[in-house]
Amino acid sequence: MKLFTRILLLAVTVLGASAWPRSADETTLLRMVMTQLGVPLAQPRALASAGEAACFNRYTNATSKIGADLASKTTKCEDAANRTVKENIQHSNATVNTIRSQQIELQKNLQRCLNETDSQRFINCTVATLDKNLELLDSCNTLAYQTQSQFVSNASVVETQRSSCIRAAVGESKVKSIEAANDFDNCMIKVSHQRELPAQLEEQQPEQKQLQQQPEQQVEQKPVQPFEQQPEQQFAQQSVAV
Repeated sequence: MKLFTRILLLAVTVLGASAWPRSADETTLLRMVMTQLGVPLAQPRALASAGEAACFNRYTNATSKIGADLASKTTKCEDAANRTVKENIQHSNATVNTIRSQQIELQKNLQRCLNETDSQRFINCTVATLDKNLELLDSCNTLAYQTQSQFVSNASVVETQRSSCIRAAVGESKVKSIEAANDFDNCMIKVSHQRELPAQLEEQQPEQKQLQQQPEQQVEQKPVQPFEQQPEQQFAQQSVAV
């Protein structure tokens, strides 16, 4: 049982160190591992007594619940991270749409000037829209750089939050696994003591019977001392003899 506890702790430690899978295949693998954590406990086992069976069933239920809780909490961590990613994408899409609309406006201004066939009108259009075009171009570049940096920052924040959430769930599972193992050991020790106590009482009963019989035997074997004759009886006997 201690070996299984070590394996369970090793499994959750590995999951905590890896923080979280980065692909769908790894996510599936993680869930399979967590599902299989309680499988060895569910296998039939020949137990010496009903008390041991109760200890084993209690430990099996506890570890199964630990595995289910770990799977549930890590799934919640994943869902929360995915929601944050979607929110970030929606916010980024709004910024991208702003950049796109500004570029379209810039293209229209340039195309309007390009449509002028007269040289003088072309120059006048170019001069008239230059400041506005430069403003649009600068705004597009600024927003693009900000959005690009935000993509990286958001990804880092989401990964940090996801990892912290996973590590917290794994840490709690470690504590509960150790507690379950200790409870199992204490239960088995208690059952062992309960099984040994009747045997000890049976061994003590013959000794107690022997101790009770010895005083009775001593009383039966004690010789009976004759009563000493009283002086009056002796005098009467002597008188009769005379």
